[in-house]
Amino acid sequence: MLSERAAAHAAEDNQLAIPRFPHSRTDHRERMSGAEIAAGLSLLRPVRMVVFLEQDNSVGGGFQQATNAALLLKRLPAELCTVTFITTRRQVIDELARSGVDSQYLPVPKWQRLIARFHVMWRHLGPPSLAKRRVYFNWLDRFLRNRDVDIVYFTCPSYLALVTAQFSYFITVWDLAHRDEVDFPEVRAGGEFERREQIYQHALTKATGVIVDSQAGHDNVVRRYGVDTERVHVIPFSPAIGTLLPEHELDSPERHVAIKATYGLDCDYIYYPAQFWPHKNHVYLLRGLRSLEDRFGIRVGAVFSGRDLGNLAHVQSVAADLKLTDRVRFAGFVPDLEVPCLYRQSLALVMPTFFGPTNLPPYEAFQLGVPVLYSDLKNLRDQVGNAGLLIDLLNPDTMADSLHRLIADPTLRRVLIERGKRRIEALTDDQRLSVLKDALEAFRVRRMCWGAL
Repeated sequence: MLSERAAAHAAEDNQLAIPRFPHSRTDHRERMSGAEIAAGLSLLRPVRMVVFLEQDNSVGGGFQQATNAALLLKRLPAELCTVTFITTRRQVIDELARSGVDSQYLPVPKWQRLIARFHVMWRHLGPPSLAKRRVYFNWLDRFLRNRDVDIVYFTCPSYLALVTAQFSYFITVWDLAHRDEVDFPEVRAGGEFERREQIYQHALTKATGVIVDSQAGHDNVVRRYGVDTERVHVIPFSPAIGTLLPEHELDSPERHVAIKATYGLDCDYIYYPAQFWPHKNHVYLLRGLRSLEDRFGIRVGAVFSGRDLGNLAHVQSVAADLKLTDRVRFAGFVPDLEVPCLYRQSLALVMPTFFGPTNLPPYEAFQLGVPVLYSDLKNLRDQVGNAGLLIDLLNPDTMADSLHRLIADPTLRRVLIERGKRRIEALTDDQRLSVLKDALEAFRVRRMCWGAL
């Protein structure tokens, strides 16, 4: 039975739900029984979607972006789509709830993951027709069938997209860095390259829709994996929730953290929130600070926030070699309350990452009124445009030059902040939601064509 809102929506579109026949002068609806009308209206019922949230906050921006995606999905019209959020990480249920996302926990034990991998391998071998019949020994399909699901939304590049054999899905692609920057150990060693390729080669071409962050991401998916361009949907990233507070709340005494005092800094600092992966390129930033002092006599420190994912000891050793230990702070994972203060009290966000095409910190800096120094790489530079200062990753002197300009020219600082605010204001949730609505409307028309799975 449809809700009243869905029935009203269907009545407005009666030519689709209840067609007219040109050879008859009598309105076709007058000759239909109540049961027939109800059956026609039921074709336009809301799409039933399950959204998987498989990350915790240890992945940094990935968790933030999945949370933002969930909040956006909550805004879909009820007559178009009903949404249920499922997490495979019990520890994030409370954190998601604080952000406004009520989720249910789905345990996926290791033995179940192992069986799923064998199941995926078996399907890719091309099993005989008998084994292709709808037998629900697949735990994920059984779970989705029992919930009467129409479509799944994976908020990360999920292996579960390979596990489902029966259900349509949207899948998120953050980047294709394993193809763009193959030298970095985090995307090539320990089977990581092969793992990513397995997901992308098999999951993207089968997806109802692929969600990417930018036009550059769209073009990369189409070029590398041959996905139909109309099935790749650009939905730009959003700043983390904690940076979206009104100005008066950000400046309130109860939210204020004196960063220099907290971290024992006796000089101004630049800020870089990033996990300690090699591709984040913390070493470049340290070399830029050394150049700033050696060439201009300006002493500036740095605060790094983020978890150690294998490269912290190397970065600390470089800081010691460059004699910067006294002014570089490794804050680790910082509470949400502190993050806006780390941004707003800094000289600038400096992000010399090799991976893109989009990263969250520049958007957060734009939101909070902080200048941005960003990698001058083909796909990344489009994210900031003229709202940031681009730095050459082959030459740390360009970072020193940009910081020197910022310090010497207050007007430049004000111009960059204003451009950043305009840039982030142009990326609206209404635009993001419009892309989702169009994709779901197209799917709903197709979903009318078959019954329960």
